[in-house]
Amino acid sequence: MKKSKHIIFNKDIQSKIVKSQSSKHQTWNINTDAQTFKFGGKVANEINLLIEFDVVPSYLSWLNVDKLQLGMDFELFFNSLLNNKILSYEHSKGGSINLLTNNIEITVPYSNYPLKETEIRIADTPTVLYSQEWEGNTNKLNSTPIWVQEEEILTCPKCQNRMEFLIQLTSGLPDLNEKNNFEIMFGNDGELYGFWCNKDLISSYIWQST
Repeated sequence: MKKSKHIIFNKDIQSKIVKSQSSKHQTWNINTDAQTFKFGGKVANEINLLIEFDVVPSYLSWLNVDKLQLGMDFELFFNSLLNNKILSYEHSKGGSINLLTNNIEITVPYSNYPLKETEIRIADTPTVLYSQEWEGNTNKLNSTPIWVQEEEILTCPKCQNRMEFLIQLTSGLPDLNEKNNFEIMFGNDGELYGFWCNKDLISSYIWQST
């Protein structure tokens, strides 16, 4: 069974993304592991980094890779669903990442500035929060996502097998775009959801918003 994990940000990052109505929610202050991971910035191919695991930790041992970079082009991500496509990337066991989805038309210009570079820590999700509602800290790894709308099942664009949930990130994460108030939005103040195919080493992403 995959262990549900929460992503915990440094206080300066957390203060930017905590919504007033959920600032006291216990998911913002869970005890974390000591290990830190890189979050934000860019990787090869000018892809914006989400999170990087130089060595895949034990709770992600179900992944068929030794290292992992998760990242994307945010403009392609926003426009993918507008074009009824799913943005996907191919990965290597050694951690490299390359765009898989082709011909995403940019119908709406969108910020593609990288997220602010920082370090994150990972925390075990308390058992009482395994069925967490869409409130508090919704930045997660493993287990099950917290849906804004109805559950969406993604299938691998190569093998057509059902993909496994891997990561969820919330809007408001700080980026480097001054014109956008230094924050990224997934749809209308929504959530990013990332899924994984172990057979083909592919990550795919969708967003949901209210």
